[in-house]
Amino acid sequence: MKRSAPFLILLALLSGVVACSSDASTRSGAADAGPTTTAAPVTVPTSVPAGTTLRVGDQLDYLKTVLHLAHQDEDLPYKVAYSAFVGGPAMLQAFQAGAIDTGFVASTPLIFAQAGGQPIRAVAGWASEHGSYGLLTAPGHDDIKGWADLKGKRVAFQQGTAGEAALLQALDDVGLKLSDVKAVNLPQTQITAALQGGSADAGLSVEPLTSVYLGQNPTAEKVEKTSEITDRSFFVIASDPTLHDEAKTAALADYVGRLVRSFVYLQKHPDLVAQAVYVQTYHLPADRAADIVKENGTTGFITLPGPLARQQQRLADLFQANGEIPQKLDTSQEFDTRFNHLVQQEATS
Repeated sequence: MKRSAPFLILLALLSGVVACSSDASTRSGAADAGPTTTAAPVTVPTSVPAGTTLRVGDQLDYLKTVLHLAHQDEDLPYKVAYSAFVGGPAMLQAFQAGAIDTGFVASTPLIFAQAGGQPIRAVAGWASEHGSYGLLTAPGHDDIKGWADLKGKRVAFQQGTAGEAALLQALDDVGLKLSDVKAVNLPQTQITAALQGGSADAGLSVEPLTSVYLGQNPTAEKVEKTSEITDRSFFVIASDPTLHDEAKTAALADYVGRLVRSFVYLQKHPDLVAQAVYVQTYHLPADRAADIVKENGTTGFITLPGPLARQQQRLADLFQANGEIPQKLDTSQEFDTRFNHLVQQEATS
């Protein structure tokens, strides 16, 4: 099962039975040099100027898959030029080079983009009901029952990803810092091998690697599961030049609307997700695929910043306190809330 870490995380999100939140009212945030959060809400455009091209950064065809499963990739009134990336950092580099207009990342890259001074805003976002990451122990490590027991232990995670964010917040909840553990920085796909091989005492893992590992190591355990909304959130992001371009903003509004409609459709057809992800990709039995989809819970679009406001700020503060970013950030500047009304319309139409 040789898959990249971002792909595994995306599968965890895609495999959630999708439901759209009804709490998508427009909120005001701090003013900045980008689009103001008090501007008129974006609505679904009646037309997009001819010749408009929206350059979309995708991660291993996640957006394309969601739209395709829901038949929302048909009759687009503009051209979509996709670029493929593996992970948020590579996508941020493409934004820096002016190569893409929009894309999607998790909470951590959004914070690092702001810390680096990149003119990028989150215009829409979704969160799963249950966290993707679980804390696994190495075989026979019955001395680890939870986050508090990680002090002095070798903990495997992938630095600069949502896995590190999940660990930072979980450690903070029990009064610990990253310096209190012995970090073992590994690609997500190598973490369970490190646990099995004895080079780590515990590690952050995602499905389907978690189930495979526990099945092969009966004395290992999943002792915790992450629950913070920042650990299970993804954002549609766009550059300031895109958001100041009326034609591209019209195309982006249509694209976001199609994503919301796709999530509504997949809520009603969870079997499509189970088949596309776990049966066709991982060749799991259909009944096990259906169980995993059910276990992952629902995924829905959320108000920005809404429930994320406090947690995103806390996460940025933790990255600074642990020396990952150099200065304190005001994360309210990461969001363009004009699209909230559009999301609400599409979710309830």
